[in-house]
Amino acid sequence: MSDTATTTRRTGILAVVLVAGAIAVGALLVYGLVVTSGTAGMLGDLDIYRGAISYAFGGGNLYEYTYTHPTVHGLGFTYPPFAAILLTPFALVDSLTAKVVWTVLTFAVVVACLAVLVRASGRDRGADGTRSSTLGVAWIAGLAVPVMATYPFLHNLIVGQVSLFVIALALCDHLLPRRWQGLLVGLAGAIKLTPLVFLPYYLLTRQWRQAAVCGGTFAAATGLALAVLPGPSVAYWTDKLWQTGRVGRTDSTVNKSLLGTLARQLPDGAPVTLAWLGVAAAVAALAYWRAAQHLRDGDLLSATLAVGALSVAVSPISWPHHQLWLVLAAAWYLLQRGPLPVALGAVLFVIFLGYPWFGDYPAGTVGTLLGVGVELPALAVLLVLGFGLRPGRREPDLPGATP
Repeated sequence: MSDTATTTRRTGILAVVLVAGAIAVGALLVYGLVVTSGTAGMLGDLDIYRGAISYAFGGGNLYEYTYTHPTVHGLGFTYPPFAAILLTPFALVDSLTAKVVWTVLTFAVVVACLAVLVRASGRDRGADGTRSSTLGVAWIAGLAVPVMATYPFLHNLIVGQVSLFVIALALCDHLLPRRWQGLLVGLAGAIKLTPLVFLPYYLLTRQWRQAAVCGGTFAAATGLALAVLPGPSVAYWTDKLWQTGRVGRTDSTVNKSLLGTLARQLPDGAPVTLAWLGVAAAVAALAYWRAAQHLRDGDLLSATLAVGALSVAVSPISWPHHQLWLVLAAAWYLLQRGPLPVALGAVLFVIFLGYPWFGDYPAGTVGTLLGVGVELPALAVLLVLGFGLRPGRREPDLPGATP
């Protein structure tokens, strides 16, 4: 048997083993959802979406709906009205059907995101440079196991969150023809506002057409929502958007934004908001600079991941499922060659596999060691932006730098 045939056979066996492992992990997670289906909060966000949409189209106000459950209550719809329009099909079917379809889509979309990373990395190419579907499948399945085990993915899966779908839209935007890039980001921004951090990136890097497409898509989607849901649209943009308390407490240990860290660590009476604005501005400058670097290198995916990481950092509230941007960055590091990116990817996965660090702890009950762990997921974004998404690669000279 030739060396090529032997390598192909070994790759095929490895792919089968890794796919079997990924399916086993996925099946275990689905089993967990089934046996805990009556527990408070299980796919609760999906229940909120369905309940609020049904209430709105039944004549009620989208933002006055309150989720009721024996142990969880007081939660309501917090996204722009356009999100309600897109999610309407899930309100038109029974609860079981909606939850099954939602869960299947969640697994399918995370696999699709990993496929985008693998293809961009070139890891699906054999020694002769040709693409190998077997190699690609092996890498996707191999990465799917740790990704599905991370707390951000589990949180997204368990509560039935839309975050992964929004992230996937923004992640895949760079795959569109150049003239249409910005469309998926604008659509994502109309569902959840955080992807709008891409708009300054387009403007700062003089991607005028992409900025126009992004802004135009966002405006069109928002206009459609205004036509279909005029009352809720006016209420959202003039009132509900500014009621940050509807989303959650900024000092909650579950909030992994930089504002959350500052709110927990600064002493009482400190100007938390002022400090956050200063830190957020510095982190945004770093993120946009990194993204511009990657763009100049022709690496649109790394630029996208840099701006996506920024959305996690500067949002006032970043729940664990928002941090899927950083989980994808960790997978991207592992796809690169060299000890530095692999080490960075491993560190990030260790952080996101630290389940106790994502708990909701009352103020004053967190010890020193756990307190450090609680802040690590929030600070992980600084690791990503500090090293960039292509660590180890020789950086281009900065303007004015001495050769």
